[in-house]
Amino acid sequence: MCHLTPEMFTPDIHKRMLKAKQKSLENYGKKLNFFITSDIFPSVSLTGSHCQLSCKHCEGRLLKRLIPATSPVKFEKVARQLAKNSARGLLITGGCDEAGKLPTVNFAESIKRIKQETDLILIAHTGFISRGDAFILKDSGLDGIAFDVVGDIETVNRVYGLKVTENDYLQSLQAISEVGINVLPHVCVGLDFGSIRGELKALEIIRHINPSTLIITGLMPIVGTPMSAVRPDPRDFAEVFCRAAELFPEVQITLGCSHSIGRDREMIELIALESGVFNIAIPTCNFVKHAFSEGYKVEYFGTCCGVRPTDSTCIDSNISHNSEWVYATLK
Repeated sequence: MCHLTPEMFTPDIHKRMLKAKQKSLENYGKKLNFFITSDIFPSVSLTGSHCQLSCKHCEGRLLKRLIPATSPVKFEKVARQLAKNSARGLLITGGCDEAGKLPTVNFAESIKRIKQETDLILIAHTGFISRGDAFILKDSGLDGIAFDVVGDIETVNRVYGLKVTENDYLQSLQAISEVGINVLPHVCVGLDFGSIRGELKALEIIRHINPSTLIITGLMPIVGTPMSAVRPDPRDFAEVFCRAAELFPEVQITLGCSHSIGRDREMIELIALESGVFNIAIPTCNFVKHAFSEGYKVEYFGTCCGVRPTDSTCIDSNISHNSEWVYATLK
């Protein structure tokens, strides 16, 4: 297991980490929430393996691992089967068009029928979204929208190939928030070829709304992409975690499922813990052992990490735990 020392961080960052952790302990106690998805909360792609952007960190490769549901009829069939198989919910995602949008709104009536027929929790990626489309999705009963926020516009162009502005991000966040859908903003550390550029600015943009939770992720090196050999520096996560805790003192901060691989992944999880982040998606086995050895009470939840933990989503703490999917993309 990796180990952290104060010398790994600047005195200022180390002090802020201690402060953030102490506040979390006061608010939540010595308790960790681990999120496990797999068959309990799978992801479906509304576009199959197709994405018009072919972003440099993914190039559509991650879509190939998802359940295809490329029409409303197929989506409903998949969702009903998942509900029959005791799934807690599903993440509705897919590839973007040239404007950075997903066709989520085209499935609104199907989402509405599934919400009426089942108890599934439905979280969706929409990409950039108008207020009108957000209102349609609100009417469908959608439980939440996960929205990636990038604070450096040059990074957006370099990685996504998109020509957008900071205001485009803000307007989408406000559209989701104003119609009353839970907003689950994501900020990816090291998105720009491993470098820190707009992550802190992204947090400032998110400040304009009241997020349900705030999810910090990290660049994943995926074989065959231009970033296959790139990993973010785990220490860069400390400042993002600390700034998030300072800007959002009443919001639970989560380390999302995407956060590097191998020993770097373990270190990022340790840094999260020492920065007061007590919600972690798909933790490594070594980190789970560390948490128990440090006396933390651990609970598992069978949902994507954007869903607030509740008794109804808690799953057996003896669940078989692995992170094989994290490494599968590297083979």
